[in-house]
Amino acid sequence: MPDLSPKAQRTRASLLESARSELLEYGGGLEVGRVAERAGVSVGLIYRYFNSRAGLLAAVAEDFYDRYQRQVMAADPLPDADDWSSREEQRVNRAVEFVYAEPLAPLVLVSLAREPEVAALETQRITENVRQGADNIRRGQAAGQLNASLDPELVSAMILGGMHQALLEALARNPRPPAEQLARQLWHFIRGALAPL
Repeated sequence: MPDLSPKAQRTRASLLESARSELLEYGGGLEVGRVAERAGVSVGLIYRYFNSRAGLLAAVAEDFYDRYQRQVMAADPLPDADDWSSREEQRVNRAVEFVYAEPLAPLVLVSLAREPEVAALETQRITENVRQGADNIRRGQAAGQLNASLDPELVSAMILGGMHQALLEALARNPRPPAEQLARQLWHFIRGALAPL
């Protein structure tokens, strides 16, 4: 989307917030008219900013993935640590904390993922995360802390795929497993996949 004026940015943010509220209230259902009413704008304004209902859903999902990227994937949870494993264990803790704390997580990762525009966005983000994970594994290999024979891309894809499925399983349970327990079990799985020296 082209650069927006401050007023347009506020309007767009208000529409996204109204869409999030709508999705949460209706368990993943979203009607453009109700979103416009919540935001106090005309339906036409939604189409101006997002082109379609699907575009609005994709924007909500994109915001979710942007925040996940900032708080989990791109953040260095232990900036002063030399130990690769300690830092990455904290990253796993952050991932679980983010997903557990985010009310939209079950919708974005399950219900909305069936929408073609959201599925395309998710595919793009997974590809980016696999690349980031592979780069991260290479840093551990270069530091002599991970097995040099690992294929970084394949192992990154395995880890992220396993984490995704475990998080989906945990989110579907009632009650959910405790976050600390889930993070500990995920880290045990990841340590095994990485075959640390």
